[in-house]
Amino acid sequence: MSLVRQVNKFLNYMLTNSGNRRRKIVYVITRLIRGGAQKVCFDIIASLKDKYDITLISGTETGVEGSLWVEFKSISNINIRQLAQLVRGIAPFKDTIALIRLYWFFRSYNPDVVHCHTSKAGFLGCLAAKLTGVPNIIWSPHGHIFSADAQIPQVTGLSMSIFYWFWKLTCWCSNTVIALTESDKKDQVMLGLAPDKKFRVVYNGLDALVNGADKIPEIKGQPILGVIGRLSPEKGQEYLLKAISILKPQYPQINLLVVGDGGQRKYLHSVSEQLQITSLVTFTGLVENIHPFVSKMDIVVLPSLYESFGLVLLEAMAMKKPVIASNVNGIPEIVENGKSGILVAPRDAQALAVAIQKLIDNPVLANTMGQNGFDRFIKLFTREQMIVKIKTIYGH
Repeated sequence: MSLVRQVNKFLNYMLTNSGNRRRKIVYVITRLIRGGAQKVCFDIIASLKDKYDITLISGTETGVEGSLWVEFKSISNINIRQLAQLVRGIAPFKDTIALIRLYWFFRSYNPDVVHCHTSKAGFLGCLAAKLTGVPNIIWSPHGHIFSADAQIPQVTGLSMSIFYWFWKLTCWCSNTVIALTESDKKDQVMLGLAPDKKFRVVYNGLDALVNGADKIPEIKGQPILGVIGRLSPEKGQEYLLKAISILKPQYPQINLLVVGDGGQRKYLHSVSEQLQITSLVTFTGLVENIHPFVSKMDIVVLPSLYESFGLVLLEAMAMKKPVIASNVNGIPEIVENGKSGILVAPRDAQALAVAIQKLIDNPVLANTMGQNGFDRFIKLFTREQMIVKIKTIYGH
């Protein structure tokens, strides 16, 4: 680093700590789709926009999950920069251009903190920040990608090894790597991605005040079950459809709301037809506000094969809904089995059916679990608690 650069860094530091200017934070993310990582990034920025000078850098790709561009643009007092070359897939030419553009921006802007979200933006953003001497580099991968059940496109075979070393390099470039749960941290340490001291566990958090007042189409049937999320193999919706088929003879009026969209939409429709349960399943497609749908659900189910955190569980707990979820990855840290919900083995339609029947037949138990889930949400998973931990990592 040149002498001039060192002097500038020192002056910026002195100004920051003398209270004469607000610290500058840059967030980098690949896509502003309707996903868990993007929602968390949105909440962090929206909560801190009046404390720091904030710049958000994002790629322009969209997806079947829907877009959060309108929501991000509605945040006042932040600067949003589009970087078209920042894409999700492997694209050597675009990746190189994105790295160069990030490097030159950091060099000219002199941010105090760079906080990168997701794996691709993490690698490019953290490397560029390291090369320009940013003093505090933070990476939120939002779960690691090395589980066989993660079903990440292009992450197989040789590419898995390449991603592993890129991941290690990103961890090395970062001052702090944020893990979603203790389980997530433990996995990454055991994989040798970074030492334990590099990680900080920060639970995702949501606003405790949710609004379910919006009108939605009439939903017939009782009880009403719901599954919310991207329609993709690792989310396990197929096994929930099979569980509904098992329950159909005993509960002919049962209704399942499938909220979301994705690459498996046609396949899941066909599964419903094969199981002869199309009259019991409502595919809502993408919705901008899931709260009105959650408010109609008697039970929220998350049958994932892999789930780093499961943000939708917090949505359910915040609205006092009992939950049934797969006993995988970080989910047991969110849901206390037998107290705030029921955990079952993944890929087990029969176990899902048994758990659903237990809550249908025991409404008092279901209500108790819903209240326990809400109490746990308030104790551990509010947005305010998440923001306090994030500010500590930033150095206030």
